[in-house]
Amino acid sequence: MSGMTIPLALAAALVVTSLAPAAAPSDAPASGMPASGATKTPPEIEALVRRCVEAYGGNGAIARASVRREEGRVTSLLHPGDVGHIVRSYQRPGKLRVEISFPGVDPEIRVVDGERGWREGTPVRGPRLEAMVLQAARLDLPALLSIPGVNIEDRGKGVVDGTTVRVLAIEPAPGLTVEAHLDVASGRILKSRGSTGGPLTPIAFETTYGDYRKVDGVFVAFHEWNWANGKTTGETVIDKVEFLRELPAGTFAP
Repeated sequence: MSGMTIPLALAAALVVTSLAPAAAPSDAPASGMPASGATKTPPEIEALVRRCVEAYGGNGAIARASVRREEGRVTSLLHPGDVGHIVRSYQRPGKLRVEISFPGVDPEIRVVDGERGWREGTPVRGPRLEAMVLQAARLDLPALLSIPGVNIEDRGKGVVDGTTVRVLAIEPAPGLTVEAHLDVASGRILKSRGSTGGPLTPIAFETTYGDYRKVDGVFVAFHEWNWANGKTTGETVIDKVEFLRELPAGTFAP
């Protein structure tokens, strides 16, 4: 991903909206501005996106979710039989720090800040960086979908655990795609799918969501099931969510 330029959907965020009260739809919080050449979204899809925003608590809730810290438990195929501890810190636009620790091994720390990323303090590019960019994007899908003028690809209908969904796709960075599989009735995102890697090394990450709870007016999925290229990789159970005005200095440094 050398020389990659993060598009405006992740690189020109209106971060000040994280401190604002509920706004009118035209002032809805966003992770960025529409990409150049954006096409008009069909009314049916616009209505579904509005339903999605309301499902997660409305414009004010989406604004509050621009800075967050989550803490919980995680399982992984790389650590069979063990339960690890995970801390995720996120801030628009596209900043994410993930700390994972399992018994008996050194903690793993992943950081992405726009077009730069690190693992254990070492710079990463290519698929490792792309995977983190996709993870940051999937954590903020309601906001990304609601950016005025954002390019949204309608990929039609699907089914997730017996529920009819509409699949909407956006590009958080050139060559990367994130799909939101939205329950057409409630507007909630039941599944996300991020793809990267190009034709030679394609990688697809999928996450399904459950155990929704309300935190400071924001609906949050406290249970995630994860797959990579169709194979299960583990689960994440969130125990604590905080929506903050700011994170400590250095959170997104290597």
